[in-house]
Amino acid sequence: MLPIAIILLISIMILVATYLPKFRRVLWVTLMVLFVAIGFIIWQDTQERELEFRRIPVGQAKLSHMEVRPGLNSRSFVLTGRLENSAQIFTIISVTIQATIEDCHVTECEIVGQEAAEISLEIPPDQARDFSVTIPFPTMPKIIGEATWRYAILKVRAR
Repeated sequence: MLPIAIILLISIMILVATYLPKFRRVLWVTLMVLFVAIGFIIWQDTQERELEFRRIPVGQAKLSHMEVRPGLNSRSFVLTGRLENSAQIFTIISVTIQATIEDCHVTECEIVGQEAAEISLEIPPDQARDFSVTIPFPTMPKIIGEATWRYAILKVRAR
């Protein structure tokens, strides 16, 4: 609703300035103030978003009880587990994890699939929550040996 009101206000100001030349200077000053205010709000939002990713180090979020089962088709998997927040102050609001599938033959393992997924989950300090997420693997080849899974937390977003 607010963006519509701002666009409407700017349109009215342009019409007034077109028909009443005395208001052109007021229009330009108002538009400059408006653009500076919008720029400041965008800058402040960007700073806050960057801060959200620095509040909790990756090491203070832990994955456990990880299980994988087939998804709806042959190229997707449902990953379930528990995510723990060992931070003392901040609440986790989302975590980006990376799931890696390895095809292991006797002593060698080869990575055949690696995808990232975001888990949106609110976890207060010193608590844990169970999660379930479907991860598609669009280019995964057929597993010849034994499938081995590895998981890593890439990013933690907190407030």
